[in-house]
Amino acid sequence: MVNGIREIERKFSVEPTFVLPKLGEVAGVATARTRKTVSLEAVYYDSDDLRLARNKITIRRRTGGADAGWHLKLPVRVGERDELQLPLDAGVGVGVGAEGPRYSPPAEFVDLVSVHLRGAEPRPVARLRTLRTARRLRDTVGVDLAEVVDDQVSAQTLGETTVLSSWREIEVELVNGGPEVLDEVAGLLTAAGATPAADSSKLARVLGEALAAGPGPDVPSPPRKPRRGTPAGEVVRAYLIEQARALLAADPRVRLDEPEAVHKMRVACRRARSTLRTFAPLFPPERALFLDGELRDLAGALSGARDAEVQAAYFETRLAELPTELVAGPVRKTVTAHLGAGTANGRAEALAMLRSDRYFALVSNLLTLLRGPLTPAAARPAGKALPDLLLGADRKLAKKVRAASALKAGSERDELLHSARKQAKRLRYAAEAVAPLYGNDAARLVEQAQIAQELLGTHQDATIARRLLGDWGTAAQAQGAPTAFTLGVLLGLEECRARMAERDFFDAWPAISAARHRRWIR
Repeated sequence: MVNGIREIERKFSVEPTFVLPKLGEVAGVATARTRKTVSLEAVYYDSDDLRLARNKITIRRRTGGADAGWHLKLPVRVGERDELQLPLDAGVGVGVGAEGPRYSPPAEFVDLVSVHLRGAEPRPVARLRTLRTARRLRDTVGVDLAEVVDDQVSAQTLGETTVLSSWREIEVELVNGGPEVLDEVAGLLTAAGATPAADSSKLARVLGEALAAGPGPDVPSPPRKPRRGTPAGEVVRAYLIEQARALLAADPRVRLDEPEAVHKMRVACRRARSTLRTFAPLFPPERALFLDGELRDLAGALSGARDAEVQAAYFETRLAELPTELVAGPVRKTVTAHLGAGTANGRAEALAMLRSDRYFALVSNLLTLLRGPLTPAAARPAGKALPDLLLGADRKLAKKVRAASALKAGSERDELLHSARKQAKRLRYAAEAVAPLYGNDAARLVEQAQIAQELLGTHQDATIARRLLGDWGTAAQAQGAPTAFTLGVLLGLEECRARMAERDFFDAWPAISAARHRRWIR
């Protein structure tokens, strides 16, 4: 089983003669006891082209110290990483080399970073030997606030060439203290002559030259703050960069089954796909068409687990609100059985997609789009090209709403309202993409599109719930189960919810579609 901790730390470079200041002077610290110096040895694994290190990810096998084992570190934000741990025997022995036994990383870890490896095999790329002296900072009641470690590091690269290096550094890691502890300790260290480390990890320092010569992280940094004269393609590509970064960040979290991870990944898929559609003239048509279909199917593969999870929570609330006399038979058990199977099947489908060559091809094509050439239309000034494309998305929404309003309540109108909801999302995402140029004007349009999306989302949720309840109720009735009655009650409530959502949407539509929200694109 993979165990994990959130690592919040700061690193400092120091000279060999650096003298550690008195850490007991930190506010709130009662003792700063020195622990016995330990010897650590770690071998780091990566692809030949350092795909993991380029994305600030590390896999290592470390011996010595209290946490000997396999470690995988995933970036969260600057100064924060999630460290996942497995025992030493989780790796696979692959023979004996000049330095002793050789291992390959645990399959669990390779799976978690496969979106970056995309078929490349991880091998040993560096070995670090560290003499570590730690000091635990404790408060007056014995709670560990932080740990300050003084590391003497000797490192070598592994592979065709060997580069040797050595240095001394200080790490400050939070234990149970707050961020103010980090600030206090950092102030003491810098006053004593320490400087913030230039590299985010020891491995990054060892591989510095090779990393600098490489292509950089998978997802490029967004362009500088755009102006209306900036090429339209660069403005929209900056928004796509955000979505690609969100998708890749969510990938290992989905595999770990973390809460909300599927939702975040699915939203990133939909935003990226919507952007490719709304701003289609800016992108190479063949690659955009390929990505459109693949992002659609990826979002679909993610939907089963997420939808069942949301529906289970909703029905639990609905049942809790029903008067006791309207609950007949083991209806909770019936609902849980139906949706539990959907959750399990949905997760299996999502993981199968994430482990497929098809998914890796999607990611590779998306990353190529972020760096590759766009169409001639993308070179036009953003202030001239983008409003027209945004206006097109707005008009499509209005057209769908008009078509739905002309129909009577029923399945055909339900389908049109669902289509309008998807178009409201596209309008919202398009307005988000141009928000760096248009500020509050774009923000107001985002808000109106989101109102439409949420009202129509309630309608769609009720429509789906009706279908499920109808199927479950029919099956229960055929079996003579008493739950058929309660499922019928719930069905009636969902019918009411759907029609009320329609009413609320059409009541709100004049304000949502008001010209004052759109003058800047007309």
